[in-house]
Amino acid sequence: MRTLLILLMITIALGMLPTATTHAQNDERCFPETGFCISGPIREYWESNGGLAVFGYPTGPVETMTIENWTGPGQWFERDRLEDHSAEGIGILAGRLGAERLEQLGRSWSLGGETDRGVDCRFSPETGYNMCGVFRAYWENNGGLERFGYPVTAEITEFIDGRDYTVQYFERRRMEFHPENAPPFNVLLGLLGNEVRANTPTGTHCATAVMWQLRGNYAEYNRTSALGCPLAGQDYEDTAGSTARFERGQMYWVNLRGGQSIIVAVYYEPNNNLSYQIFEDTWREGDPETADLTPPDGLFEPRRGFGKVWREQPEVQDKIGWALENEQAVTINYQVFEGGSLMHLWRDNVVWMFKDGAARNEPVR
Repeated sequence: MRTLLILLMITIALGMLPTATTHAQNDERCFPETGFCISGPIREYWESNGGLAVFGYPTGPVETMTIENWTGPGQWFERDRLEDHSAEGIGILAGRLGAERLEQLGRSWSLGGETDRGVDCRFSPETGYNMCGVFRAYWENNGGLERFGYPVTAEITEFIDGRDYTVQYFERRRMEFHPENAPPFNVLLGLLGNEVRANTPTGTHCATAVMWQLRGNYAEYNRTSALGCPLAGQDYEDTAGSTARFERGQMYWVNLRGGQSIIVAVYYEPNNNLSYQIFEDTWREGDPETADLTPPDGLFEPRRGFGKVWREQPEVQDKIGWALENEQAVTINYQVFEGGSLMHLWRDNVVWMFKDGAARNEPVR
């Protein structure tokens, strides 16, 4: 793979353009190598700032991304992610993929303790690291701070494509020293676009963001359960809720917006499995709170919305049994996704996943 990339870069240096098809009508430039196109401000930025050698081929279409506190159009490339901030009057920005990749690897960058080494080095007091030799020269000659950001590691050794290389991470990129190549191809930019995208959970770049209280658990659940993206307008942060334990399950009440609320009944099934049903809560203030039933000793008749569902849905009563306690108030974070929903309870420090009739819970990640 590296050999092919090097040959391609040499071809560019000789003045040959990469294979592409330009569609004048819609300003698209398409690449049969990956089947994707670039256009508009992203194409202009790609062509004006190094093209194929710097960014690589596009590996996906323009899509709506939510990154930290920003939502807007962006596009993935082999070596980068370009974000279109034109709506804010900023233009195109490259993603902070160096910092993101370190975080994915469990090595989030921290302030370095280096001092200025002087000759052949350039010190960045903002992050506490030097860049020296070929990495410094490449940084200064190919876009500097705007293109790469500050260094966020020292020079380190990483195993890439079957062998060890000396590399250095910057906020936006990873530089790799390839002594087997003649200059200027002895410094290559890592394929961070591919690496970060391959290790980014589905949903991180959805049009609607995953609630921060759910992100760690969402990433884990989504690996095997394909929750998909959050649905717009169906995120409920720190909303009022209540819960009660039953003989063979639990019930949760979740307050939504506009006077709407739901009741989730969780059932303890054989073999330690969990199932659930979700009902619209139709109980309203002024309705009877109970039916004045007489439960067995030590047990309780469920009240209010729990009691209405329990009485009106015979299968619920059969599956869940009598209440072990009266309902208790809790604070809940609840979000609905394309393939299910997640519910976080502050009191219990757990996150529930509800998908296709099966329920799971685990501690907050």
